[in-house]
Amino acid sequence: MRIRLALAALVAVLTVLTGAPVVAPAAPPAVKVVTFNLCGNVCRYGEVAATSGNIAYRIRKIGASVAMLQELCYSQFLGIRGRLARYGYTAEFAAASNGGHCDDDDHKHGKAFGIALIVRGTMTGKVVHRLPNPEPSTPEERVVLAATVRLPGRSLFAATTHTTIGSNLPVQLAAIRRWLAPLAAGQPLVFGGDLNISPQRPELDGFYAAFTEANVDREKPMSTFIPRPSRKIDYLFGSKGFLTPIWVGRADTGYSDHDMYMGAFR
Repeated sequence: MRIRLALAALVAVLTVLTGAPVVAPAAPPAVKVVTFNLCGNVCRYGEVAATSGNIAYRIRKIGASVAMLQELCYSQFLGIRGRLARYGYTAEFAAASNGGHCDDDDHKHGKAFGIALIVRGTMTGKVVHRLPNPEPSTPEERVVLAATVRLPGRSLFAATTHTTIGSNLPVQLAAIRRWLAPLAAGQPLVFGGDLNISPQRPELDGFYAAFTEANVDREKPMSTFIPRPSRKIDYLFGSKGFLTPIWVGRADTGYSDHDMYMGAFR
């Protein structure tokens, strides 16, 4: 009996000294992000049912954690949001301007036209920043839409925009960079959208310094704008030190002059 008690005590002491095996924390799940300029006003003339059904299906089929949409009529946004709600997606919209054809198909919701964030989870702290437009050469207003996103297994900050063309573009990009780059230094942050600029341009140097783009080849990038000459003007950036690209892709939906541009980050 004494021998058994002594052995039991020895096992207890050894267990305390050695401790339980250390289990490494599980890596957070990968984040799959999609950005897509629907061309919902000019290309789709505000059509709702087929457009929203197509885009909602693709977002769900891809398994997107975060979807960023541009050139979107509010009525199209409502159609997409309604179709994805049953699958655990929530959505936010920011009106930037008016789309001349946005009420051609659906007369109930007017001509509101802008951008959207759609996430497979929840969003809090929605922010809409109107971008500077010092030179009135481009009458269409532009905004940035952002929110804190809570996904299964992780949280991050997400922002999307559609910047203008012409002389206001560098000013708008600089305003976005001054806001997002400091935030990206301290947290997982995804930023994407139609920036209307090629990767080689110096206006993007600050973004490439603070983020890693899903398509890491800045010199020979994957094109996203379809009309010839095809070129890259759509982006998905993940904050360095927090989000590392592990996959990139594109798809021609047949609904826009842009490809649907996709990336995954770990």
